[in-house]
Amino acid sequence: MTTRAVFLWHLHQPDYRDAQTGQPLLPWVRLHACRAYSDMAAALEKFEKVKAVVNFAPSLLLQLEAWLSGSAVDLHEALASRPAESLTQEERALLLRDSFSADWEVWVRPVPRYAELLEKRGADLRRVDLLERQARFTPQDLRDLQVNFLLAWMGFAARREEPFVKALAGKERGFSEDEKVELIAAQRRIGARILPRWKALASRGQVELTCSPLNHPILPLLVDTDSARRAMPDVALPPRFAHPEDAREQIVRGLAVAERMFGARPEGMWPSEGSVSPEVIDLLASCGVRWCATDEGVLARSDLLPAEALPPGMRAHYRPYLAGSKGDVCVLFRDRELSDLIGFRYARSAPDAAASDLVRRITSAGNEALVTIALDGENPWEHYPRSGEAFLEALYTALSNAPNPTVLPRDELRERKPPARISRIHSGSWIDANFRIWIGHPEDNAGWTLLGAARNALEQAEMTVGLEQIEAARAELFVAEGSDWFWWYGDDFVTESAATFDALFRGRIAQAYRALGLPVPTALGTPIIAPSKDLANAAAVIVQPRRLIQPLIDGYSRNYYEWAGAGQYRPGSTIGGSMFQGRSAYEQLWFGFSKSELFLRLDAAPGTQIGGEVQVIVARLLGDRREEKSARVLLTKGGGDLPVVDEMGARCGVARTGVLVELALSLSALGLFPGNRISLVVRVLRGDLELERLPRLGELETVVPDRRFEQAHWQV
Repeated sequence: MTTRAVFLWHLHQPDYRDAQTGQPLLPWVRLHACRAYSDMAAALEKFEKVKAVVNFAPSLLLQLEAWLSGSAVDLHEALASRPAESLTQEERALLLRDSFSADWEVWVRPVPRYAELLEKRGADLRRVDLLERQARFTPQDLRDLQVNFLLAWMGFAARREEPFVKALAGKERGFSEDEKVELIAAQRRIGARILPRWKALASRGQVELTCSPLNHPILPLLVDTDSARRAMPDVALPPRFAHPEDAREQIVRGLAVAERMFGARPEGMWPSEGSVSPEVIDLLASCGVRWCATDEGVLARSDLLPAEALPPGMRAHYRPYLAGSKGDVCVLFRDRELSDLIGFRYARSAPDAAASDLVRRITSAGNEALVTIALDGENPWEHYPRSGEAFLEALYTALSNAPNPTVLPRDELRERKPPARISRIHSGSWIDANFRIWIGHPEDNAGWTLLGAARNALEQAEMTVGLEQIEAARAELFVAEGSDWFWWYGDDFVTESAATFDALFRGRIAQAYRALGLPVPTALGTPIIAPSKDLANAAAVIVQPRRLIQPLIDGYSRNYYEWAGAGQYRPGSTIGGSMFQGRSAYEQLWFGFSKSELFLRLDAAPGTQIGGEVQVIVARLLGDRREEKSARVLLTKGGGDLPVVDEMGARCGVARTGVLVELALSLSALGLFPGNRISLVVRVLRGDLELERLPRLGELETVVPDRRFEQAHWQV
């Protein structure tokens, strides 16, 4: 039996519609429709041998339907449909805030006009008064901004299939109102092709269409929030929320939406965020779900029944397992490393090298292995050049030519029975095999408290109000039970739309009270989220150098004072806010100066095998110009000096490895002088593959110390 691979792409958006108006407050369903939802189908259409599972959140399907029917028009689409001259000051400021919401390095800075408008607005919103700044923008500026934003979210299928989109992308500036309105119409044409494309792929047996529960809730927490203590015994929890009937209804309604949209009832399900528990597995079974998937970390903490031994060298999560009290649900466990390579690493690597690397890793899993790769199917592509077209082409070409087939879980279950069984599955998610993202933080717990109070009010009202009111209130609370609101609470992730997510969550609960004819509690008028959270990239820590340093370059930190006063960069656990990256290879970058050298230190995360090549890119920032230099060093073990060389191969520094990676680079060899403003990026490579990049987005900016630096930071 050869190695088989299951690819599961998960497509998901929460319900962005305002509870009272029914109109979306955020544009992400419409924008992703023009990239990932179309591109992922278009990429598969060319490769009939490649099979994949595509899992839709029903909340996304319902919003696609509403958008295409014209009944749901998000705020930005409404603004784009009006002449730029007619916009109010507040509407103009809103455009300046939101119309750069794309990866700047991939979609903004490479387009001169778009980059010019970003420079005019300012990159750091914490230092910009948008109401003041909007006055500097002409109507033509705003039109160009709106069109470039729409184009930034047009994927490769849209550019290939819509000649108007391709033509407009080459124009860059001077757009007319008619062109802007026609681009909005093109979005709807693209959106109208999405579901027919996926259904056609499913009908030819290439794609298995599945779904998540209706509003993407964390099912184990709906069943019983106290189940969080199984993985986190000491976690602080809100008042107990225990409504297994809600969890069941979310599953049943989700399957019904998918069946109506797809024309066939899904056999499998990606439980929201891969969240499972013994109770949830039994609920899935009772609803007719034959298989589900979660993370390998859940398997590692589950209790297994005796089974036939694994083939030599094969990892435990490379085979399916039966689970549940009757053993009638098959569970697949995703390979975290392989999934994260697509989600977070390969975007900055050569497509052919990345695809070859992934197929090689799959092939090396063993002859009887079933390798599951499951990940977000929409957010990664914003960070890939050309929306990931070259990578997907290379990957699907390699998979088509490989002897190891891609398979669908439903077919796999029909052909062979899972060889092993779980006696009790662990209660956890794909993130750290627990539920810490969605419960335990004071903000999360405040949300659960409000939700629980409303759920209790609904239960009490069931004896006194009509069924229509009960159903209306229940529908609102089902939306509020979704995972996304809790994703943005707590300290793990940040987004410029944090306040909007908070308002949407509280608005749904408030509307449930109105549906029941009850007064809305005053607590629902108070934001849960801290004001400081409404800033992008706040999760990353950046500290500038405060004094000159002279560390010993030996690969070890001998004492605190060696690097005291150096600058620091510590990445947050977010890329663009909406995806969890998990553990980095390197947890922190230190940077500092002596009078003649630039020092760098990389702190390896636990379990990281130090190796590969470190590339340092330093640029002198000279007004509108930049002078860039790079240096590289091959990391090897042994404790000796490692030469750091520049682009010409000339030695420009030294490095050593131990438990850390430490480098000393000559300022003069890099062409740097006191007072120079510089940018800095450190990359860790293995061949053509980028394993780590610090900072994750953009560049670190600092200044080479001069005499004023020494005086300002002089200490006794």
